[in-house]
Amino acid sequence: MNLPARRLLPALISLFLTACAGGVPKPVPQAAAPTVAPVAPVEDVTMAPKLMRPDQPADFWADMRDSFAMPGCEADPQVLAWARMYTRQPNRFEQQVNEVLPLIVYAHKSAMKHSVAGEFALLPWVESQYRHVPGGKNRPAGMWQIMPQTARTLGLRVDKNYDERLDITKSTESVMNMMRRYYDDLGDWRLVDVAYNAGEFGLKKTIDKHGGPSGDDGLPDVPMKAGTKEHLVKLMAMACIVRDPARFNVSLPRQDRENTLQVVTVSGPQSLAQAAKQSGLSMNDLRDFNPAYRTTKGTVSSSLLLPKSAADQYRLGPVDPVADVADADVDEADADVPTKTGKRGKTAKSTKSGKTPSRTKAADVAKAPVTSKTKADDTKVVIHKVNNGESLWSIARRHQVSVEQLMKWNDLQTQAVKPGQVLKLTASR
Repeated sequence: MNLPARRLLPALISLFLTACAGGVPKPVPQAAAPTVAPVAPVEDVTMAPKLMRPDQPADFWADMRDSFAMPGCEADPQVLAWARMYTRQPNRFEQQVNEVLPLIVYAHKSAMKHSVAGEFALLPWVESQYRHVPGGKNRPAGMWQIMPQTARTLGLRVDKNYDERLDITKSTESVMNMMRRYYDDLGDWRLVDVAYNAGEFGLKKTIDKHGGPSGDDGLPDVPMKAGTKEHLVKLMAMACIVRDPARFNVSLPRQDRENTLQVVTVSGPQSLAQAAKQSGLSMNDLRDFNPAYRTTKGTVSSSLLLPKSAADQYRLGPVDPVADVADADVDEADADVPTKTGKRGKTAKSTKSGKTPSRTKAADVAKAPVTSKTKADDTKVVIHKVNNGESLWSIARRHQVSVEQLMKWNDLQTQAVKPGQVLKLTASR
């Protein structure tokens, strides 16, 4: 190749590559995208904040079910039979449970404190239906039905003025402590109930002689009296209803926070009348929650058990005796509300027109009959004005009528009542 051709060759090669570059470009392989973890969306702070929903109250019955430790509804046919017996009138059963619900909740709280099976919060239903039964000589007393000898063993005070078997706080604390001790000795919650009904020492003798129960989930197969066996069956039946209320066509009432019972400390000794006034309760209502006082002359020196609303009021301090003189407690007085005849009772003052003063205490109205006479008939209608802290249950108990009667006489659809509400205590004629 001559010299000019050699010089021309690089230029030709450059032109050829340029021409090739003008064609379709060759694809360049892309590098794989790196894997990135998903990022949580960032809240736009410029947006209006979300509405905060209040926390729903805890389901008390769910907590109770979780605390059960005995066999369930299928433990024995008698358990189901008694569960159906208790709920044969569903509406009545629901009302009964609602009336004593604060006591059930209080007993369950104590059971959890002592690590006792939740079923034992229902034990007073079997013993007394949570009634504060006064004990006679050598007779059981209180909602736990504690015998005098057992009371002495538990260190509960029993005398003519005060019976701690009826003290809800102290008796419940003592019973739950005893239940825990029974379980530590026996190792079976079913046997704990047997020991409570028949006696711990007698049960231990039976076990020493015949052996303990087998490991099945039925009733404990140890010799026991028919009444003791029925006592256990009834307790398991109540727990069975709580486990599955729909099975028995009942609905368990919701726990109202206002109905919870609270222990309040008494700063200094005071009479029951002073405690009632300070809490806003009548004397009778105060004793319903503190039934250990056998006489109204008792002195409160340590603590009181009160509904939440009354406990809150009590903690505010003593009532001004001057400002509240017109509202003095007269539960123990035979006060009569003035009638159109112009007559007046021991605690009420009449005006010239014979009308009742506007500040007459509701307890006077509750205890005194308002009489209206007509030509055709003499009609006597008794009314009650609801005080702070009162419930339909406490009003019914005070006047020895049933809750159903009060609801019927006053056309009430629910048991809710408000302070100042006037209730008829007799049927309309």
